[in-house]
Amino acid sequence: MKALFFSASLLTLAATAAVAQQLPQPSAPTPAIAAAQDIPYPGTLKLSVDATDLDRKIFQIRQTVPVAKAGKFTLLYPQWVPGGHSPRNDIDKLAGLVITANGQRLAWTRDPVQVFAFHVDVPEGVSELQLSYQFLSPVETKVGRMVMTPDMLNLQWLQMGFYPAGYYTRQIPIEASVKLPEGWQHASALEVAKTEGQVTTFKPTTFETLVDSPMFAGRYFKSVDLDPTGPARVRLNMVADKAELLEFKPEHIQAHKDLVQQSYKLFGSNPFDRYDFLVALSDTLGGIGLEHHRSSENRVAPKYFTDWEKTFVGRDLLPHEFTHSWNGKYRRGEDLWTPTLNEPMRDSLMWVYEGQTQYWGNVLSARSNLHTKQQSLDALALVAAAYDNRRGRDWRSVADTTNDPIIAGRKPLSWLSYQRSEDYYSEGQLV
Repeated sequence: MKALFFSASLLTLAATAAVAQQLPQPSAPTPAIAAAQDIPYPGTLKLSVDATDLDRKIFQIRQTVPVAKAGKFTLLYPQWVPGGHSPRNDIDKLAGLVITANGQRLAWTRDPVQVFAFHVDVPEGVSELQLSYQFLSPVETKVGRMVMTPDMLNLQWLQMGFYPAGYYTRQIPIEASVKLPEGWQHASALEVAKTEGQVTTFKPTTFETLVDSPMFAGRYFKSVDLDPTGPARVRLNMVADKAELLEFKPEHIQAHKDLVQQSYKLFGSNPFDRYDFLVALSDTLGGIGLEHHRSSENRVAPKYFTDWEKTFVGRDLLPHEFTHSWNGKYRRGEDLWTPTLNEPMRDSLMWVYEGQTQYWGNVLSARSNLHTKQQSLDALALVAAAYDNRRGRDWRSVADTTNDPIIAGRKPLSWLSYQRSEDYYSEGQLV
């Protein structure tokens, strides 16, 4: 009897082991992508963008990437958006990628875990890779933010180019060029090397600086020097849906000149060698207010100038983005900075990055006469009243809302007051 029981037990254990072997097991980890090093990349990337396809709103792109040796090579498409504080770059709009070398097409594979990474085997005897692809910008608002219209475009290099894995972006040299529609003018913080016909080539810079230097271009364009004798060139560069929207009065420009001077007095320095306000007076280009170290992307009301007395709401946008050159770019939260655009940003100090900027943007609006003093005081009072009744403060701190760019990505909320959103902006200015 004991022998029979022992035999049955062995059979049970064997059956259990067999079943266990049939259960799902984890797949082997994917090969690690080379960690970024703070060393120079051996060669200069070249990036060429054709932005003339206004009807289909397609950017045609070619890129040359030097390679030092044969073997496995990884290209990264930027994932994390500086100023957006989240992994929201539009990789879904990247299409038609073809990689060649010495005239031969090379197969590429997307990393199954880090889907912004593309792997390719470099053959012997190859010194550079040639990439061609398209960025399919939205043709309607339900697809995404409109960046190309019949009369203007907003070119963000973050959406245009790849960079090699294994290097800090500040160590990767790149030369960029763009072809614009006939007769269009443009503005960017990049230094121009030459313009031939419709093609402008910029001086070589780093991938980090390129991404931080977007472009506005348009059929109807004006540029005004806001500080001709100052320590750095500061320009107000404007594109509009119609030429007449760019008609302004001297006092309108004076307010923007005063913004520059009041900012210098407030911060006691200028952390840039030049600064370009990129401003679209439009209701067709997608809305934006995005900071960069030496420029900012701003969309304002089409009648920003021509209906000046009625468009004061939103005139704190430029002061806010200008403040970011000091607070957020020149100085930023330690855990926010990353050596590449594919390493996660940590947003714990957004209440300082955005909250303090919101406060000083409001103050500078009044000091420069973009707002009246009463309008700025009323704006602060409105914020205080709103947060006095925001029930989400009962359970969620303003510090925790700094995670919202990653958690919610500005999606609509059913119960805003209770869930809270990016409250580190407005409540942060009250700290």
